Amino acid sequence: MKMPLLFHRTPRRDHRDRPAREVMQIAAAIVLAAMAVPMTMRGADAALEYAPDSPWPKATRASDAPAVSVPAHFKGVTGSGAARAITAGSEGNASQAWWTVFRDPTLNTLENDALTANQDLRQALARVTEARMQARAAAADFFPHLRAPLSGERLRTTDTGPLISARIEGSQAAALFGGLVGAKGSAPISSSTSFSSQAASVTYNDFQAPLQLSYELDFFGRIRHTYGQARASAQASEAERRAVELRLAAEVATDYFALRALDSEVEVLHRTLDLRLQATHLQQKRLDAGMASKLDYERAEVELDNTDADLNDAIRERAEMENALAALCGRAASDFRIPSNPLGNIPPPAVPPGVPSALLTQRPDLIEAERRLAAASEGIGAARADLFPTVNIQGNLGYESAQFDQLFEDRSHIWSVTAGVSVPIFEGGRNAANLKAAKARRDEAFAAYQQTAVTAFKEAENALIDLRQRIAQSDRRERAVTNSKLVLDGSEQRYLEGAVNYFEVIDAERVLLNAELARVQTLNARYAATVDLVRAFGGRFEAAESKRIVEPARPAKKKK
Repeated sequence: MKMPLLFHRTPRRDHRDRPAREVMQIAAAIVLAAMAVPMTMRGADAALEYAPDSPWPKATRASDAPAVSVPAHFKGVTGSGAARAITAGSEGNASQAWWTVFRDPTLNTLENDALTANQDLRQALARVTEARMQARAAAADFFPHLRAPLSGERLRTTDTGPLISARIEGSQAAALFGGLVGAKGSAPISSSTSFSSQAASVTYNDFQAPLQLSYELDFFGRIRHTYGQARASAQASEAERRAVELRLAAEVATDYFALRALDSEVEVLHRTLDLRLQATHLQQKRLDAGMASKLDYERAEVELDNTDADLNDAIRERAEMENALAALCGRAASDFRIPSNPLGNIPPPAVPPGVPSALLTQRPDLIEAERRLAAASEGIGAARADLFPTVNIQGNLGYESAQFDQLFEDRSHIWSVTAGVSVPIFEGGRNAANLKAAKARRDEAFAAYQQTAVTAFKEAENALIDLRQRIAQSDRRERAVTNSKLVLDGSEQRYLEGAVNYFEVIDAERVLLNAELARVQTLNARYAATVDLVRAFGGRFEAAESKRIVEPARPAKKKK
């Protein structure tokens, strides 16, 4: 239930009224309304600004800033780089082209294709545009609304409407009806007479050409908070787009390095298959010469078949990875080809970690969660404003006439000014329930932000630890390959001398093959860990020019 209080001023239609004065009155109302527009209103697509000593945007009120426990440093970091930020700034998006530090032209092309043609990213971009337009639509309520409802109507009134009663007292009755006195069949007129009348039916035209002005004075912040909610939601959508962009770029890089690692595996297996084939031919010759047993020949054939099967499996995985990259780049898999480019033994560039507090302003998913929280806080203000009265100003200026050819004459000029106050008295508890629901949504957004922050720190720690251990693991894998080659050379020499059987040679070859494949897989995991670390810090990447900042843990030397 609402109580509308109206203050209305409508002059009589008189051609002697001065239209200029009336126009000035309407113009004054427009100026008054425009003065109430907040001068600090900003566009929905404005970039977020951060205070130098705070991880929160300047638009976030101190009471809305989430209290998040930020560690002083990462436990997975050693050395002097523990307190160094990856880069300055507040936005972590893929548009910085962090993948260029890998100096791979093919990767650069794939990333550009994916960021241009990926359908998931296009959907995110469409959501950003939608949210920005919704914010601009909400901002329209800051300004007066001016319309021109032109109309032409022909209508007929009823002649069976309600009776209109009147009573005439004293001498006026005799003056009006005195002529009836003395008439044949008439009654004498007294000093007090009552009579009833019914309006006659009338058919006429009604042409109107007005300008209607309406404006709501935002005394209690309903429009301001509604716009703030829409604007924060638009900024959250933009952060979501950057998160999709970052996730897409990281996935393309990870899959590309996995593809190159599979090229390396195929190369190793091809080389091993050639060696297995030579060994099988050698055992066949030795068997024919009576220098080897049939068991040695069969063992060589078994290893040849197993290596060939492993090669087929690696080729299959390589084709599937290529198809996955085609889908990420928005291309048909049938028309998508990536030339073979083995990963080799080149390590990825070293990555300097950042300080924990940098996560709060660099990761787009954290920025999105913070903006969702800000939108929920603005929703509380909008819901609270519904508990208070709304004040509206309406103005009407134009022309009205029953004859179209007289519509724009001075005597057809009309105007009116109305001020209304609508007071909510009884709504059945709707407004109070909406306010409680808005507070619950704010609590939900607060918990979501805290969980996102906890997850962000976990992912950063995991990426740092993963990269540290992969670096140490790579060193061990390299040593394992070197030692496996020495073992194989020794086994082959002892076999030719007759000191051991062929099984030892086969076992040494198998150990070398596994060591080479493990080295390739570890290097791929190291590239993936590097990409994960970049993603964990929101897409900020600076290749370290000097000593590695993410250093592996070195085992302590045992004292002799």
